[in-house]
Amino acid sequence: MSEDAPPKRQSAVARVARNGLLNASADVLSKVAALVFFALVARRLGEETLGDYVFAMAFSSLIWSLTSFGLDRMTLRDVARDPARMREMVVPLATIKFSAALVVTMIAGGALALGGRGSQAVLLVLILGFNTAVSLAAATAQAVFAANERMEHVFLTKVPWAFAQSLVGIAVIAAGGGIVLATFLSAGVVAVVAGMGAATLLVRNYGRPELGLHVRGWPRLLRDALPFGAQEMFGQIIFRFDTLLLGLLATSAVVGTYGAAYRMLESTLFIAWSVGYAVMPMYSYLQSGGGDRSLPLLYEGSLKLLLALMVPIAMVLGLCARPIVDLVYGLPQYEEAVTVMQILAPAIAIYGIGHLAGMIVLVRRPGRVTIIATAAVAAFNVVACLVLIPTLGAQGAAIATLASESLLAIIGLSLAVRAVGTPRLGWIFGSPIIAALGMGVAMWPLRDELLLALPAGTLAYLAVLAVLEARRLRTDLDLLRSIAGRRPETRPSTEGPA
Repeated sequence: MSEDAPPKRQSAVARVARNGLLNASADVLSKVAALVFFALVARRLGEETLGDYVFAMAFSSLIWSLTSFGLDRMTLRDVARDPARMREMVVPLATIKFSAALVVTMIAGGALALGGRGSQAVLLVLILGFNTAVSLAAATAQAVFAANERMEHVFLTKVPWAFAQSLVGIAVIAAGGGIVLATFLSAGVVAVVAGMGAATLLVRNYGRPELGLHVRGWPRLLRDALPFGAQEMFGQIIFRFDTLLLGLLATSAVVGTYGAAYRMLESTLFIAWSVGYAVMPMYSYLQSGGGDRSLPLLYEGSLKLLLALMVPIAMVLGLCARPIVDLVYGLPQYEEAVTVMQILAPAIAIYGIGHLAGMIVLVRRPGRVTIIATAAVAAFNVVACLVLIPTLGAQGAAIATLASESLLAIIGLSLAVRAVGTPRLGWIFGSPIIAALGMGVAMWPLRDELLLALPAGTLAYLAVLAVLEARRLRTDLDLLRSIAGRRPETRPSTEGPA
């Protein structure tokens, strides 16, 4: 961003709405493109190949969490408070992440090969690991865009390339090619071009970063980012350990069945990430205490908004799991995925609560609080998976995930009280949950007919929500608009990562 650019004068609520919508649009379009490719692999190449692909995706997610070190969200927080820091941070951070991801990818691929894993799975891990390294480098630029609340630039670095990747992969599979070739061209070649595009957009709109690596400063950067990295790493354990354990204890077909249901859950989480991405800069620099209610109001408002969006989705996936699985993957081949999806459905809304509450804890409380909390839940998840998966298989993995996300949300809400005070839980949870129950009543008789259940449930949900919120909507919006429309000239200091 040029130094003489005029300051943005939108209200906070307008910025949240605009930035959240842009990021959500980017993510939903990206997810739709990826889901089409995923469904094509499931239908054309079968459960065995899908299982290898799901296993490799889970591994690449772990590589991301192990080598991102939390640097992107630290960048978002720090650049939101001081945009000038971008110039000194971008090149070192991108280099650290790219190099570390490549090293971990090679080690993982070698270990899997020596352990007797099939060549297809090993190649997919290597390719998706390289894609992760490139994406991590590009994510540094996206963090700068988000910190400056310019989500249109995040949109440009996500959507066109996600479509390009999916279209390339779909074309290869449709032409009779295998999963390895499709992944190499889509997740390898296209990813490099996408990374170059993100770097170009950064330089043109925000200035040229300093080219020095500043290696002596790396230990300090990594130390400052430790709480962010710990939260990401333990979060990935919660989300991925079940799939990895299934891959070790069960057949590729079972992994494919679980992955099919889990993909539907995962494809909705962009909503939580989008809202979180939109509010995290303001979570970082808004004042709290001394009579200033800006931060608590934003926290409560963002929680309620997220629940209002995610609770009905959870209801749809839970009640209409069978027709959705049939539509996307096909029955009876993926019959087992129906029950797994029904178990996972509540986790959609529960995850959103934990995500925003955890974000408040991350940026407003000492880093050790985040590390201890997420480590405890990750340990709980590992134990739950080890107990449930050997006896219940894919359903056990789903139960472990739901229980872990519930525990994380409860802990996050409790810890956030110290930073923003006790939230109005009735105001936050009441209307979305009551409206969702009305939605469920309307959908229940039609649950096996998706095209009838969706409009009936949507109308019921909106009608109940409108009745409950009509009287207080104007008051709620006025409270949110009372949040300062512009960033403060000086940002509050934060407690260190100790």
